[in-house]
Amino acid sequence: MPSSSLRLLLLRHGLTDWNETGRLLGRIEVGLNQRGIAQAEAAAEALRDWPLHAVLSSPQRRTQETAAPLAASHGLTIQTEPALDEVWLGRWQGKTLDEISEDPDLHRYINDPTYVCDAIEPTTQVQERVVALVERLRAEATGQTVALVSHGDPLRALLAHHLSIDLHLFRCLTVSPGSLSVLRVGSRGSRLMTLNWKPGLLKEVLS
Repeated sequence: MPSSSLRLLLLRHGLTDWNETGRLLGRIEVGLNQRGIAQAEAAAEALRDWPLHAVLSSPQRRTQETAAPLAASHGLTIQTEPALDEVWLGRWQGKTLDEISEDPDLHRYINDPTYVCDAIEPTTQVQERVVALVERLRAEATGQTVALVSHGDPLRALLAHHLSIDLHLFRCLTVSPGSLSVLRVGSRGSRLMTLNWKPGLLKEVLS
């Protein structure tokens, strides 16, 4: 890796019971279930021999639990980073899509991810905070490998920016629970090295 670039290991938190029942988590404190714990451990094992300089995590319990085995395997302390936090939800938090299917704001948001309403943090704002974090890291940690443990939409928004994908289309990127994506960011642009790889769960790659 050229010394002028920053390598980012983008890890989405492992599964929770709410993921498996289709509930919108938002920033509610939900921990990993047994499958999620296994995903976190598999990611730590897969990355055990990678040079890793820092592990940054969203404040949420599920991301902290996902980051813990990775940080421990490298003798690092988790750095809690608010910019990696999950999308804020208002009245939609804890609900399934079926339960809010009559909400007109939901339909507008599904059709246009940049739609602004009081039920969810604007996607543009989510993208701005994660992009600003990476810009700071690029200035401070050039030549290093840094793990960012976050959530689906913040990671998709970050990848969309670095791949020059219009934010309206950011949901075309698949970032599954427990998956790893690798992004190299440098002065000459960004390169996506890996997208949505599921360490230790090869049979799920095409699921």
